[in-house]
Amino acid sequence: MNFTGTHKTRTVASLIAASTLLAAPAIGHAAKPATKAKPTSSKGCAKAHSVGYSIGGTLVAATVDNPLTPMVNEGTITLKVTSANKAARRSGEIADQDATKPGMQHKGAEITIAAATDAFVLKLNGYEAPDTPSVGDKVKVVGKIAVTKKRCAPAGTSVADRYAAPNVRKVTVSDRDADVVAPVA
Repeated sequence: MNFTGTHKTRTVASLIAASTLLAAPAIGHAAKPATKAKPTSSKGCAKAHSVGYSIGGTLVAATVDNPLTPMVNEGTITLKVTSANKAARRSGEIADQDATKPGMQHKGAEITIAAATDAFVLKLNGYEAPDTPSVGDKVKVVGKIAVTKKRCAPAGTSVADRYAAPNVRKVTVSDRDADVVAPVA
């Protein structure tokens, strides 16, 4: 067999091309940075983020809206907190009941929800005609609360400062006491 210069050049060029292709992935992996820097402002920070807000408790006091003033809602609900979701505990709306214990101690705190600041819908469950909400009835507060993500907040911002004021949408009061039955005449 007689090899000419063209065959040798082609063979050498093929070997160089193959070795370049095999080395390329190794070079590509070595060039990547070890850690990615977290962006401080991105598309995710521009959009407002809302989460659910939920508090449960027992009724302490209630003022029902006056039906003679349809343009103004005077209703207020005061309750003793027995349960609260993470957003409600972190929002700063509920006072810590025992600062000596680690974490947020929300049980036993009293909060008031006023219709003048939150346009909530009051729903009454299980009440007969003469019966009205009374102390000890079950209360459930539901709404939304805007929160700034930790990575989007300025450095040094506290957790409570990342939460806005809650937007209470509905307050449900359920009858838990025995109804007084009027004697039949």
